Amino acid sequence: MKKLILILMVISFVPFLNSCEEDVLDVKQPEAYNPTWMENATLTFSPQGESKNFVYKINNGTGEEFWGTTELTFNVTFESESTTIENIAKIDFYAFAEEKIGEDYNYIGGSTGKLLTSVSNPAKTFDIVISKDMIYNLFESEFSSTTRTDVNTGDLYELKWVITGKDGNIVDTRRDCFGVGCTYAFEAELAIVDTWIGVFDYKWIEVGTGTVRYSHAKINVGSTGTVEFVPGANEGEYDCLDMSFGGAYGGPRGGTLKFDASNNVLTIISAESYYDSEWEVVSATDDVLTLYWTNRFTALYSEYGTIEIRRSDGLQWPVPLSIVKL
Repeated sequence: MKKLILILMVISFVPFLNSCEEDVLDVKQPEAYNPTWMENATLTFSPQGESKNFVYKINNGTGEEFWGTTELTFNVTFESESTTIENIAKIDFYAFAEEKIGEDYNYIGGSTGKLLTSVSNPAKTFDIVISKDMIYNLFESEFSSTTRTDVNTGDLYELKWVITGKDGNIVDTRRDCFGVGCTYAFEAELAIVDTWIGVFDYKWIEVGTGTVRYSHAKINVGSTGTVEFVPGANEGEYDCLDMSFGGAYGGPRGGTLKFDASNNVLTIISAESYYDSEWEVVSATDDVLTLYWTNRFTALYSEYGTIEIRRSDGLQWPVPLSIVKL
């Protein structure tokens, strides 16, 4: 009787085992996930030149106002883990604006933005150029002020893009993407500048024999370098960190200057006492100031020279310019 019961139990358990095996075989393993190129295609931006923003400058020394940077160049790189740039047909760039009104902003562009530029069959890395006139013309009819004739400092601008693949698929960051990596922003900024503040290139075009022999920067005809002017201790004063442009013995010899914009007179208030550098104007143009440098030892050691100081910051040297010493 026991054997019969055991046999019946085994027979009844066999279908259960078969059922479990069939269930295991019926379970499908998930397929490996392969992301499409649309999921990880993005653009990175690298500003070229001195600024990533439009820059409006006010000269603190003269009161002159002007646009210093009116055109921006961005080096754009396409990045994707799933495709190459050869599979991209074009990239469209759309602009949006945030117009500054007092302490608030008026957002312009809606959900679609304004088409700024398109690049067909792009290279992996390419440049786009954006001028402030391009931006103003895009939003001219939508700015809140009807008297506005230009972009204004404080305005913010944003780029979004649509990447179209040769397979017909697209990445549209205006709707499909939020946060970092989906937009690129720049602005119109205000910068306070000054004729006598900055770092300027110099070149020696005449060098005395004593300067060749004793100069701390080993000066010869054709020697180049930079000279820096910084704000002085008192309002309206400027410190030149090396009035000798590398030509003095033992190291830089600084001094303090004051400029009178009403008559274009630069006054040397003080110069490092040991060398006591002196300047005379040889000539002055908007971009190049040519000075003759001497010091108290010139008569004994032939330490002198003529230096061209060039600027490329959008400001101009005062013309004509006189230099006097207290």
